[in-house]
Amino acid sequence: MRLKNVFRLALYGIFSLLFASGALWIYADQMKSNVEVDTEMWQQAAALLLSLHGGAAMVTLLLLGALGPMHVQRAWRAKKNRTTGITSIATYGLLISTAFGLYYVGSEALRPWISTIHIAFGLAVPAVVAAHVMVGRASVATTTATIAPEAQARRAAAATLVPADAPADAVLIKVMSKAS
Repeated sequence: MRLKNVFRLALYGIFSLLFASGALWIYADQMKSNVEVDTEMWQQAAALLLSLHGGAAMVTLLLLGALGPMHVQRAWRAKKNRTTGITSIATYGLLISTAFGLYYVGSEALRPWISTIHIAFGLAVPAVVAAHVMVGRASVATTTATIAPEAQARRAAAATLVPADAPADAVLIKVMSKAS
């Protein structure tokens, strides 16, 4: 269930921005309490990085929401890459819930725990994504290698619901007029 290039690149880009802003924030947060450096500069950098991280997280929520029907449901029905898919979804869910906790939980006793969990799983995201992609690509390569060339040709020539030469607008109008 490979994603379209634009969507895949958008996901990789936003995940990269989230990872970089989070990792740099960890460093800036440590530096702002270091008396040997300009703490004011690191305080401002930490605030900027945290704002960037939060904004990127909002865009990520939109992309993850789109990922459900585009990728997750189709792959689940096809019984493809479920283990790393579940791991990915669980990781993102944990990150979302701990981010919520960091923002809204007022308990100073819980905050360090929530922060540690969020940081640990956030730093693990590149490995989770890489594992999911590698297992998915390996399963596609295995499946393609085991399908006979005749079956591959039949799949490629299989009938679709929409003719290849039909203009997109005409198809949309036809579908919508039948529905009403």
